[in-house]
Amino acid sequence: ARAGNIFNPPIAFQPINESGRSGVFDTDRNNIGPRVAAAWNPSFEGGILGMLFGKGQTVIRGGYSLIYDRQNTVQSVIIPTLGVAFAQTVNVSGPRCNATGPGGAGCNGANSNPLLGGFRAGIDGAIPLPTVSAVTPPVSPFWGVNASGGLTLFPEILSFQVDPSIEVPENHAIDITWQREVPGNMLLEVGYIGRFAKKLTQSMSFGQVPYMHLDTASGQTFAQAFDIVANQLRNGVLATNVTPQPWFENQVPGGTRSLAAVQTTNFINGNLSSIFLRIDQNRMLAGLQPFNNYLAQTLFLRASTGRSNYNGMFVTLHKRLSHGLLLTANYTFSRSLDQLGAIQNAASVMPNSFDLDAEYGPSPFDITHIFNTTWLYDLPFGRSRHLSTSFKPLNKVIEGWYLSGIYTARSGDPLIVTQGGVWGGSLALVFNSGAIPTVAPDTFGSGVNSGVKGSNNIGVNGDPATGGTGLNLFSNPEDAFNNFRRVNISEDGRAGRANPIRGLSRWNLDVSLGKKTSVTEQVNVVFAFDFFNVFNHVDFNNPGLSLTDQRGFGVISGQFTPPNRVAGSRWIQFGLRVEF
Repeated sequence: ARAGNIFNPPIAFQPINESGRSGVFDTDRNNIGPRVAAAWNPSFEGGILGMLFGKGQTVIRGGYSLIYDRQNTVQSVIIPTLGVAFAQTVNVSGPRCNATGPGGAGCNGANSNPLLGGFRAGIDGAIPLPTVSAVTPPVSPFWGVNASGGLTLFPEILSFQVDPSIEVPENHAIDITWQREVPGNMLLEVGYIGRFAKKLTQSMSFGQVPYMHLDTASGQTFAQAFDIVANQLRNGVLATNVTPQPWFENQVPGGTRSLAAVQTTNFINGNLSSIFLRIDQNRMLAGLQPFNNYLAQTLFLRASTGRSNYNGMFVTLHKRLSHGLLLTANYTFSRSLDQLGAIQNAASVMPNSFDLDAEYGPSPFDITHIFNTTWLYDLPFGRSRHLSTSFKPLNKVIEGWYLSGIYTARSGDPLIVTQGGVWGGSLALVFNSGAIPTVAPDTFGSGVNSGVKGSNNIGVNGDPATGGTGLNLFSNPEDAFNNFRRVNISEDGRAGRANPIRGLSRWNLDVSLGKKTSVTEQVNVVFAFDFFNVFNHVDFNNPGLSLTDQRGFGVISGQFTPPNRVAGSRWIQFGLRVEF
């Protein structure tokens, strides 16, 4: 149903049990999940096929499965009950100390500070009770031009809805691997893994700015008019001198220059939602129909509209335990792409609900290259090395030692240079969009650059002379900053997230040195020294990159802390365990 205002009276809500529906949304009963897999163990002797496959030494496996996400209470319970008329937002301001009389000692009701002018129970007299006006269903708060000629907007802060036809997200999983036994008691495996998801749960916006709106008198769209004015302001043209645009002249009371004068910053930063709010305020006060609904700052809709995909190639070498050594090494080359870059339960709405691929690009967790290896080595000391049995006490000391470790190296995360919510997705709960690089991002030479002072107010927060770290993702942050431009909504089909910078790579080595000693046949004592980040190697956090924060552009200021750790520096722990 539509919220009522001075232009559109409310449409009556129909109770669910009278609308022919059995619930808030339909039950998705089509979730059949087929799975198919096959394995082939060829056997060849001699020739090229014998070299590739060997005699029963190779296995080729492949499979496909259709996997469904689990629905949870976010979309099935919480979201439907947070809509207007289900869970109405009531804003109550604290009463003043003189609300029911002069107030107690020290009362200053005119002071906006609640600590000085707020009501104090037991001191300022009778407790004031708010008057709640009588309402009858349907509850549709008023917004629009009020009786005094002013505007009443956003009687609700947020309003959440769920698509009654929402479906369960599905994921098509494919894999094929070639595994070959090789000399040295080792297995070599090469494979491909693909995941292709659709119907992913995403948050749409009913308050999306209609940036493609056409002024039929001139044939100009809002997007075209906006880009012209925005780029003039970005190039230093005063708001009073921007070129009047037909869309603004015909659709906005006051015209182009009047709007540009009060919305200069929003034009420069591409904040369409705030600009359209001002446009609609001008239109309503002039007795014209607004473009958007202002019942709430965000009109939120959960729907199954998303898609994503992952493609990965991997190589694994596994050495079985022999000669005291167990080892596994793995390298993966992959790419993950999606429309949003957030988990499905993220509260923010889609940046562009009219074009879901406007932000299509690498996922925030996309890692192009990653290498992992783990090993366990029983050190060659003790009875196993044929020491005389007469040296049993010595054996207890020198046998049972082992060394194990985990080494990981990976390429950097995708980073975007943000510029704000450029598509006008909503006034609140907005995802930032990425500015567009004018040159290939890999030409910036991103990495940890030391002694960087910044220049022309760009990256200067890192200047060592003023207490900065001197570290920057770029050797010349000003050059990198100037090679990004803001999105032109009338021309650019996708924002800068499609072509990100790559952040800082990372590597880490954890090592454990331990000993297992047999006390009796059934009792062992194991102790170990564990060294996390054994070389005390520093990995830095990725810096902030925003066109609205020039001074901090690319400045590196923090160390990366691995999961389940309180610091990224070397960490040593000792453990003792009795096994029986």
